Amino acid sequence: MLELKQTQKLTPILTQQLQQAIKLLQLSQIELLEAIEQELKENPVLEIKETSDDTDDTVETVREEGDEVTELLERFSPSEDSRLREEREYPDYENIVKKPSNLRDFLRWQVGVSEFDSHERVVAEWIIENIDDNGYLAYPLDEIVKTSGYPLETLQKVLKKIQKLDPPGVGARNLQECILIQYELQDKKDPLFEVIIASHFDLLQKNNLKEIAKRTHYPLERIKEIVSWVKEFDPKPGRNFSDDYTSYVIPDVYVVKTEGGFEVFLNDDDIPDVRLSRYYVELYAKKKLNTETKKYIKHKIRQAEWFIKSLQQRQRTLYMTATSIVKFQKEFFEGGIKYLKPLILKDIAHDIGVHESTISRITTNKYMSTPHGIFEMKFFFPTGIEKNDGNMLSTDVVMDLIAEIIRHEDKTKPLTDEKIVDILMKEHNIRIARRTVAKYREILNIQPSKDRRIA
Repeated sequence: MLELKQTQKLTPILTQQLQQAIKLLQLSQIELLEAIEQELKENPVLEIKETSDDTDDTVETVREEGDEVTELLERFSPSEDSRLREEREYPDYENIVKKPSNLRDFLRWQVGVSEFDSHERVVAEWIIENIDDNGYLAYPLDEIVKTSGYPLETLQKVLKKIQKLDPPGVGARNLQECILIQYELQDKKDPLFEVIIASHFDLLQKNNLKEIAKRTHYPLERIKEIVSWVKEFDPKPGRNFSDDYTSYVIPDVYVVKTEGGFEVFLNDDDIPDVRLSRYYVELYAKKKLNTETKKYIKHKIRQAEWFIKSLQQRQRTLYMTATSIVKFQKEFFEGGIKYLKPLILKDIAHDIGVHESTISRITTNKYMSTPHGIFEMKFFFPTGIEKNDGNMLSTDVVMDLIAEIIRHEDKTKPLTDEKIVDILMKEHNIRIARRTVAKYREILNIQPSKDRRIA
């Protein structure tokens, strides 16, 4: 029995074109320039529009040769937006790009020149954005799993590679790990050192050397040698980071404060305007062209069409995404990191009418220059803690509040974690568990109340 079945199937060409469009979305600024250069090499129908070029005469030349060719030139000549881009008054480059480099920028540069593959570099961005100024990982990996969507095993693998970068000890989750990382980078090894750090670190922090000697069965003098060695390590590797390092991060987007609010600019000065080649379009229009040549040029024209369209779509999506981020995080752009709010990809996707995966791709490996510095675009999607009124606060804000409370405490009667919970509730309307306060305090490298007491 013969059965007819209707199915829908994307052609191989369309699938390849969609893959190219998706790829362009997630490319960094430098990678995009490389992709354009590669496409120009492979497709003779594509060419770069020079500033002095004018395509109007080209359109008139072929107008009588056929509507299809005319439409191609009109649609895929440099767009009106491109012309306006040349006339637009951009903010002064020195004022918005020349920022003091920081530890995270230095780590990004090292990742770029080290043995990280393209996937690991994206994962590394999530980790680096969560490293504080002291060089510690500010959030547990299981929280980064939730915000990034990457498996814990992947994050652990990339974190290990980051912990081998400079400064030694960077990326540690606590002081104990920070010391062990620095120890592993040295040639000198000592089994007693490893035992003390791994099994008796609490005693070491309390300077209870006699108890360490008792438990390890080593003489006190030997224990003192290890303590002297431990003191050579830097407990806060990020604090000694020099501002003399050059920042190698190129922002994809500028956000500049103006009289009317905040204005978004794409960093597209270096991105060339590509168009269909006048020579090949005129050649295609000739009736005497042999069939094979005409077929080849038509195929290349279609490829060029899709590339230009994908390139324009990438820039539009990037601009719309950046504009939406500014809208949702307006308080951050006004007041700084303390005002960063929880935000998810779905919020931006719904706002600009695209799929969540599109936002994930367009914010990958992209940087935004703001009045408060240069940030990876995924930085603007932090997790949050619910306030008693139902509103959400970024965990960065809560951690800053905890640090501020402890900074102003009575050092003779330091605040317990329970007391900090009460203060956060009464003075800031923040509902938080004691164990969460303890976790954030440890992330901030702040000792418990009994160890902060000053007689």
